[in-house]
Amino acid sequence: MNIELSNEQQIAYNKYIQGKNIFITGPGGSGKSELIRKIFENSKKNKKKIQITALTGRAALLLNCEARTLHSWAGIGLGKGPIEQIIKKVCTNIRSLKNWKSTSVLVVDEVSMLSYKLFELLDKIGRTIRGASHLPFGGIQLIFTGDFFQLPPVGNRDDPESSKFCFESELWNETFDVNCQIQLKKIFRQKDDEYAKILNQIREGKITRKSCDKLTEHVGRVISPDLLIKPTKLLPTRNQVDTINSYEMALIENSETVQYQIKFCNNLPMTEDEKKLRIHFSEAEIEYELKYMHDNMVCDDIINIKIGANVMCLINIPGIDDSPMLCNGSQGVVIRISALGFPVVKFGNGCEREMGPHIWLSERIPGIGLSQIPLILAWAITIHKSQGSTLYAAEIDAGNGIFECGQTYVALSRVKSLDGLYLTSFNPSKILVNKKVKAFYANLNANLNYEPEPELEPEPEPEPKPKPELEPEPEIKNIFSNFEYSETVSSRELEQEQSEVKEYELDPDNFEQ
Repeated sequence: MNIELSNEQQIAYNKYIQGKNIFITGPGGSGKSELIRKIFENSKKNKKKIQITALTGRAALLLNCEARTLHSWAGIGLGKGPIEQIIKKVCTNIRSLKNWKSTSVLVVDEVSMLSYKLFELLDKIGRTIRGASHLPFGGIQLIFTGDFFQLPPVGNRDDPESSKFCFESELWNETFDVNCQIQLKKIFRQKDDEYAKILNQIREGKITRKSCDKLTEHVGRVISPDLLIKPTKLLPTRNQVDTINSYEMALIENSETVQYQIKFCNNLPMTEDEKKLRIHFSEAEIEYELKYMHDNMVCDDIINIKIGANVMCLINIPGIDDSPMLCNGSQGVVIRISALGFPVVKFGNGCEREMGPHIWLSERIPGIGLSQIPLILAWAITIHKSQGSTLYAAEIDAGNGIFECGQTYVALSRVKSLDGLYLTSFNPSKILVNKKVKAFYANLNANLNYEPEPELEPEPEPEPKPKPELEPEPEIKNIFSNFEYSETVSSRELEQEQSEVKEYELDPDNFEQ
């Protein structure tokens, strides 16, 4: 992966090469995920045992680096109960023991959702299993990435330590030296410098009157009825999203509904090496892997499509001939159904593309995956589901619909520029920041002392590998035709209560000038 790194990305990458534990933070769109992929590629190339993890399955699948949830990799289940009991459970699980003992580099994404309690639990497990009680996590090289200004830990009211941030632990500074806590500054997602500046002010809870006035100009913007692709509404809850999408679908008359259902694929083409690896997995393990993928899949279990439906692409698709590429978040409208029965979508960048089924492959077990049309209805989506997406146009309630720290920033930062921003309301006092997070970053900035480092010697390009011969593609089978679908609902969607640590930082009559 030959990407041009920003100065801070290069510093972080060099420290990874040096074997340091590092914490990589920065705003949305600053290249944290791209840096993870570069580190993953380097580790694989140099035969280091690296494991990419995230706090949610959706984020793990989006990273696309053989990523797992942190809980799954660590073998801790839900991570509830007495610490000694959890450690005993991990120590008696052969697969979990192997994970802990064999991993050289552990990457944890979405670290803002990692609680104080879970951080200390994992550290104790690592020291115990690896027999290195004097080293954080037993000596595994740690790379934590995330932005504490965004999503906080989802805690239990009866257990205060489950709601505290991991940086509140004394182990934090023991694990990460201050010059290995690196903030990425350059923004790649927003090319609009003015909007990037406003977003950073919102992220830190320091919005100026000028920025507030600029956002107010976008409240109540008229959406032209002639606009082919309507701005996607970003909403806090799934119920709101389902209501709007169902309503808009019902308005489309004289168009037949075409339904596409997810398929569970258990007999996909494999190389000879993959076949040898596959025989080591039991049917129960295969079933568990497919269920894990299903529970965390970005696509819908069933999607109903009509001509005229507003949709969003869920994957990156390279351009064909002179047509531009599509990315996760590309918005479009269905203009017809092809002869093969698949939707043809006209996207905002002008290209038309037949959207046939996409197969999301398991990165752990060869020959299995899930197949579905890589689209979702996109008159509205949840803020949570917009994770990892870059939208050209979105309609956002940045007023009373906001109930959680960082939610305004997370929603607004999905949009590429001010031109694509439509606000139904904007209330500066609802830009909620967390006092502890604000203090953490203030301290980080005060102690920042790493110097720009020269780029290390460029890595030689690997020799091209011969393309493996594949067996003839068999028919994809739905092995779980009666599979019961159960989607995990985030507690943030169920409990819209404000935390005690939230801070109403802003007064509309007293903005910073």
